[in-house]
Formats: sequence, structure tokens, C-alpha cells
Amino acid sequence: MMNYKRKALAVALSLIGSYAPFAHADTSDDSAGTLDRVEITGSNIKRSIKQEQAIPMTIVKTEDLAKQGMTTVEQVVNSLASNQSSHGATAAVGASTGGASYASLRGLGAQYTLVLLDGRRIVNQPMDGYAVDLNAIPLSVIDRVEVVRDGASAIYGTDAIGGVINFITKKAAQGLSIGGSYVEPQRSGGKEKQVSVSYGYGNLAKDGYNIYGAFDYHKIDPIFAKDRDFATNITQYTKLSPNSFPANYQNAAGSAVVASSYPNCAPPYSVPVVDAKGHKYCGEVASLYPGITPEIEQKSGFLKGTLNLGEHQLSAQYMITQTENKTWVAPLPLGGQVTSPTAPGQNPAAGPFPVQGRAVPLGDRVDKSLATTQRLQFNLEGPLAGWDYRAGFGHSQSVVTHDLVSGYVSQSALQNALNNGFDPNNPSAAAWGQYSVAGQIENAKSTLDMADFKVSKEIWQLPAGMLAVALGVEGRHETISHNYDGLASDALSTGLNQTTSASGSRSAQAVYGEMDIPVIKHLDANLAVRYDKYSDSGSSVNPKVSLKYQPVPQVMFRSSASTGFRAPTLFDINQPTQTQLTGGFYYNPISCPNGVGTNCSQQQQNLVTGGNKNLQPEKSSSLSFGVVLEPIKSVTLSADLWWTVVKNSIGTLDETVIFGNPAKYASLFSPSTVTPGTVNAVATTANLGNTSVSGLDVSFSYALPKSSLGDFVVSLDGTYISKYSLQLEPQGQYFDNAGRYFNGSPVFRWQHNLSLNWSRGDWGAVLAEDYKSGYTDQYDNHMVKPYSTWNLSGTYTWNKKLSVTAGVRNLFDQLPPWSNQSYTTPQGYDPRFADATGRAYFLKANYKM
Repeated sequence: MMNYKRKALAVALSLIGSYAPFAHADTSDDSAGTLDRVEITGSNIKRSIKQEQAIPMTIVKTEDLAKQGMTTVEQVVNSLASNQSSHGATAAVGASTGGASYASLRGLGAQYTLVLLDGRRIVNQPMDGYAVDLNAIPLSVIDRVEVVRDGASAIYGTDAIGGVINFITKKAAQGLSIGGSYVEPQRSGGKEKQVSVSYGYGNLAKDGYNIYGAFDYHKIDPIFAKDRDFATNITQYTKLSPNSFPANYQNAAGSAVVASSYPNCAPPYSVPVVDAKGHKYCGEVASLYPGITPEIEQKSGFLKGTLNLGEHQLSAQYMITQTENKTWVAPLPLGGQVTSPTAPGQNPAAGPFPVQGRAVPLGDRVDKSLATTQRLQFNLEGPLAGWDYRAGFGHSQSVVTHDLVSGYVSQSALQNALNNGFDPNNPSAAAWGQYSVAGQIENAKSTLDMADFKVSKEIWQLPAGMLAVALGVEGRHETISHNYDGLASDALSTGLNQTTSASGSRSAQAVYGEMDIPVIKHLDANLAVRYDKYSDSGSSVNPKVSLKYQPVPQVMFRSSASTGFRAPTLFDINQPTQTQLTGGFYYNPISCPNGVGTNCSQQQQNLVTGGNKNLQPEKSSSLSFGVVLEPIKSVTLSADLWWTVVKNSIGTLDETVIFGNPAKYASLFSPSTVTPGTVNAVATTANLGNTSVSGLDVSFSYALPKSSLGDFVVSLDGTYISKYSLQLEPQGQYFDNAGRYFNGSPVFRWQHNLSLNWSRGDWGAVLAEDYKSGYTDQYDNHMVKPYSTWNLSGTYTWNKKLSVTAGVRNLFDQLPPWSNQSYTTPQGYDPRFADATGRAYFLKANYKM
């Protein structure tokens, strides 16, 4: 829930979306005192709470969102209207992602959104390596989330082009607190269980110290396609794989699929197919098998100690989060990577014949990723010679391992068995089990060491107010490594059998300054500049200018302009070269261009990905202009227009683009030497061109007049994308992505969060809506319908110690809208943007002793 309590207009410019005062991060230790001067996300200058800056900002209290049944940081971020992430925990189904979940402000991409914890960086997830895994942050210790919806490279450096999401932990806690939650979906699968316990000792104000720790356990059950009708509907767009059980074969020339059992397939999983050339074979409906959401089990621990040293304050913080992500996908396809000395209707002398079968007797392929993130941070702050200073040193690391659990077979062992007469149509699980393999196939690690020091002070009395400045320095060292075990080269269908290990490291230093200038009465300016130097990507200077003008108490104008710089991530540069299966099914563009040729069955092809040591840094420019109105004390409105342009954007061509225009990208294709009848398409990281995005953010809050019925507050937070144009190559054509599926995902033109909050004494309730507009689908100009979900809950608090919340997520049981996209393993909808759970009932309780 975004409960927008009214503020004075002087702070409304950056607090649209705020629920409670945030001068102090501690909401659980009331006696710890309130800081007179604080540092707000988006600025390095400490100021009084009534002196805010001219940047659009959203602040949400996590306890309010928890009342809507949200249990993870991923769910919290996805509730933000300004976020358009296409990479969540469900992306691990059918892909090697380590179970990571990312944020993407403005839909620019996770690489442009800087995620902070208490104002400082945390290490990127090593599997993809370009952003922070939201799963690494335990929700139970987060007090609030501050979101800067503006370019902030001049303040925080590289990768803050799209904005900043700062997770603020509780500053202190006292006593024992025990809590838990349970979510029961109306349909099968997706149950959630969560329990947390925390204990704190010491009062900062009275004792001069506080130490507290917290532990959290969270488990989410998987949901399988068979339990959701929308995931099992078979249409003309449903992908049918020639890797079937019973098996198909390629003929001696590799030019046609030969069926062993047609038309006696094994419906509904394997169905008769007649292709455009009249070839008859069995096609596997692979989308009927998988778990469309993974099983997630997370354990996290948090320990923080704070000590007052006179006017100074020393703190140390340790966090560890371990997230296990288990996925189920269709039984293993042989993919022609093994051969048989015989095939139906074929002369054995012409063999061997590639087998396009499937190990259905072994059941689904089950993978497990284990991600462990740790962070140790020291902080010292206080006054120094009339200045406010803050210094810190921290180390964080993320380790991810990927294991095959079941359903996989050894290529060498199976090939030997086929050579000696093994029948790929054998229905015995025991017979197939002789060739099964399990164990770790890859591991990755990233580390971040960081030290910083900054000071701020009001230094000069001007006619319109005090001029304040901030100065700071920062140093970082990063490493990344990605290693593959021998099993990866022998296990079939991992997509990793042609992968090489890789590693890299680099250092970065920065110097920055910021100045708050009261120009004239009612007009303030903020000037910031930052110099960044990377050991592998050169250096850059980036300025930012922001203005706020308040001619009358009820009206405020604000504007900002900035440039940005994003060095290629270590992953961009050092990503392992990897040959993996495409997500979609395509014709072989060499032997069957445009579906015309000798072997014209659509099937998964091979995508070759990897890093690029010749990448150039990205440059950006951002501009915003907004107005905040408070016509009466109970109503606050804001609107902010914004523009962002990224030059030399780093990325990869999406497979749908490459295979959608094989003539243009003919140089990227080559015949596969491993899987006969398929091609390798090169999609390594490159500078693709420019990206231009613009839009409008709006916010509204209305506190109804107080009455005997209680207090009511209506709030709206919305983002409209008016333009999203991108190039796929330098100096190339611009393509429009706004409101349509392109280059792997859609960009929603409009998203909003709408809430009605009620409180009366110890009781409270919230009704909230999350809305995404419809868009043009991947194929045939189909329009995907808008997606809207409502959450309803009620809360009772007893004696400020016990709170109980009961509610319903997805109150009206809105199911995902149908989509013909072929990018993801689950089919019939897009799992990246819609929740497969459906209506779910939840109960949450917390007791403080």
C-alpha cells in the first residue's frame, strides 16, 4: 500500500507518496530520539526536514505494503508505478539466472537502476552481473523504501541513469518481536509461509548504544502448468517441439523428420503434426509440463550494532541472505545431440540418425540455484570542525551455484547405450535412470569492496537563506568469476556444453561535490558534479542542476537537468561465452529460409552469448519539469514530465529480432556442429545504438474530512510512457517499444497504484489496485488486455504490541491476460508481468514484547 499522508507543500515536492515522517530511520525505538538534520536519498547534503530538494521522489513504508499481503522485496518493487521490470524470480523457469529478481525504473533496464542499502551500494548478482538481486534484501528489516525517479549519476555515479531505489533498514530496535504470515491461494500451488523473529537491546538516547538482530524464513510453493488453465491452452501459437516421446529421427541427409510412431503419439503431451512439407511426426507440447513459478526458500539474518561516542555515532552491520530457487521444466529433449544406428524406414547403412526424442520416463528436469549474499558495513558519522561527516567501509559478496537435481542424462552414456541397441521409446524410468546425472554444473561469485568519506555544511548566509555544500570521495574494487564444472559439458540439454569459464576485476574512484543555493526568495538551486574514473573504461565528469520555485505556499515548480555515464559492467565485459537454446521455436534460416526448404520444422535453435572487451561506455542526458499543488491542506497533486536519452546503449540483440530478419542478420548465423539441423546465432554483448524515453509521473493524495466513521485517505501514483524509441545498431533505424512487444518484452504505456486507506482507533483497512495497460502482442497485432489486481485487508492493533492483518490478494481473481509471446517457457500468458497465483487469502501477525 502507498499510504500518502499529507505534508506541508515545502516537502511535498519530494514526498509525494510518503506515509510517515522520515527524519529518522528508526520506527521501532521511539526513545532513540529524532535527528535534527538528515541526509535524504538523492542528495549528499544534510538539511532540516523542511528544506527539501527539487527532485521527484516516492517514499513507501514497508509495513503498509505488508498489509496488502506482500512478503518479498520483489513484490514491493513491482508495486511501484515507475518500475517496469521484466526479470523476476519466475525467469529462472527454463533459464540459468540464479533465481535473481531485478528492478527497472522507467523500463530502461535493471542496469540503469541503482539499488542501495542504507545509502550505499551492494554487490551485483554474479550470474547476470549487471544489477543487484532484490532477493538479497530481507524485507523484515526494511523500514522504508526511498525512490528517486530521476537521473542521479552526479550524486551516486554510474548506473544511476534511470533512478535510485534506496532500502533503509531500521536504525534500532528494543525487545523481542515475533511475526509470521501465511498465504493460501484459492487454486493449487503457490502457498507461502513466513516467520520472523528479532531482538534488540539498549536505548540509543539513554544508554548510548543499541544492538539488534533479526532472522527471517520464507517459503513459496511452486505452481505447475497443469494447475492453471491459462497456462495449458493449446492454440496456433503453442510451441510444438519435434523432440518428442515417442521419438522422432532425422533422416540420413538431415533434411526431414522421421516419426517412429505417427499417428500413435502420446496425447495430450505428444500430438500428431503434419508440417508444410507433408512430413508427419509427433510434436511435444512442452508447455504442459513445467512449474510456471519456482519453489523459493529463503533464509536471512541481520545484525546491527550502534554506539554513540559523544557527538559521534559508530555502527556495524552484517547481513546474510540465502535463497534457494528450484524449477521444473519439460522432460529432457535429446535435440539430435545423440544418434541411433537405425531409424524407421531408413537404410541402416546411411546412419547414424540424429534422435529427436525426449526422456519423458525420467520426469521433468529439475534445477536448483542457491544464491548466498553477505554484506559487512561499518559507518562513522558526526560533527567535525563545524562540518557533518560520514565515513564508511564495506565488503559484500554474492555466490550462486546451479545444480542439476533430476531428469538429466549423460550424453556420452546415452550415446553408448543407443549404439548398443537402447530404444529411446523405452517407457521404463529404471532403464533411463541408468544414464541419469545430477550435481553442480556452474558457480559464480562477485565481490565489492567500498570505502567513502563525505562532509557537508551550511557555509554562507545569503539574503534568501544559507548556502550549503557537500564534498566527498569514494573508492571501489569489484571482482566477478563464473566457472563451469565438467558435468556441464556432458549433461544433455543444459545449454552449457559449449561454455567457457571467465573472470575479471576492476577498480573505480570518484570525487564529487554538491551545492544548495537559495538564489532569491522562493527560488532554490542545487548544483552537483561528479568525476568517476574506471580502471577499464576511462573517466567521465557529470553535472546536474535542479531548481525549485515556490511563488506561493500552494504552488511549487521544480526542474532538473543532468548527464550520466555508465561504464560496462564486469559482466558485460567478461560474460562467459555460452551456447544455449533459444526461448522460441524458429525455422533454420540457412536450410529453410522463411519456412521454405528441405527441413522446415520449427524448433529451438542455438544462441551464442558472451562478453565484449571492446565495449564503449554509455552516455546519457536527462531532463524533468514538474509542478506540485496543494489547493487545500487535505489535497496534494504533482505532475512531472521527464526525458532520458542513452547513447551507445549496451545490450544484446534479442533472438526474436535476429530470427525475425534472417536476411539482415545473415552474418550472425552458422550451422551447428553439435546439433544437426540447427544453427548458431551470435548475440554477444555490443553497443547497439541510442535509446530515447519520455513520460509523465503523476501523484494525488486526498485526506477526507475527519468523521465519526474514521479517517480516509485516497492516493494515486501513476506513470505514463509517451515515447520509448531504441536503435538496435549504431546509426540504425529507431523502433518504437511503447505499448507494444518488441526486442523481447513490452513497455507498458500506463501503470498506476490506487489505494483507499481507512483508520479508526486500533482498526485499519486498505483497498489497493495495481494496474498495467494493454499492449500489442508479439505476433499478429494481437492486443493483450490490461491487467488489474485489487488487494483488500484489515488490521487490528492491540496495545501497540499485537497487530493482526487478514486480507485477500487479487480480490477479484483476475487471471493473466492471454498472450502469444514465445519468449518464456510458460506459454499462453507472459509470466514476467502477471501473477499466476490468482486469488489468495492471507493472515499476518506480529507481537512485540
